[in-house]
Amino acid sequence: MKRLGLCLAFTLTIFTLLALAVSISMASQEQAKEAVQTATKTEGELSQKAKKTIGPVDSSTVIPKGPQWLGAPIMPDGTKIKEEPGRLITEYNLPYDKVLTWYKEALQKYPDARYRDWEEEMYIEDQGVSKWHSIAIHKTGGPKTQVVIKKDNWSWIMATLFIRFTGVFVVLLVLWVALNIAIFIMRKSIKEKKTKPAPA
Repeated sequence: MKRLGLCLAFTLTIFTLLALAVSISMASQEQAKEAVQTATKTEGELSQKAKKTIGPVDSSTVIPKGPQWLGAPIMPDGTKIKEEPGRLITEYNLPYDKVLTWYKEALQKYPDARYRDWEEEMYIEDQGVSKWHSIAIHKTGGPKTQVVIKKDNWSWIMATLFIRFTGVFVVLLVLWVALNIAIFIMRKSIKEKKTKPAPA
């Protein structure tokens, strides 16, 4: 009876640890998302919003009037380097900081823009329903700055879905392995108890 109780306690411990690991990973993902999204906006910029937008919106409805590509704002006075069906590259005779400031102001009323500060570029990703996927502002150009706007595409959407499916599959696989280990230990302990000779 003690062995059975020990096995049950061991199983419960495994499941508790797995549940904690999953909840911690989900919490860290939420914190990372909150830190990434508009982390560089000041309280003054946030208070300037006239009203809070509810639900996903198209960026073309909330950005300032002016040139745009697939709903993404285009900073004026730039030189178009390349335009393809899925990508637009523009170059500006301005340093990175000034270009980034302009894009932050242009997208301040768009709630679905997520900022990712990478080593060579500021990556602004659309997580809403706009037709553009990302705006990359390069940092390595010195007095000139290149801005690359990419169109939303199915390969990115399918890759995101595949990663999420794989994550769920891995969690289920870990739970299945832990359950099999617990069952093996319980069967072994019960078998040992049955084969143990009775005291004379």
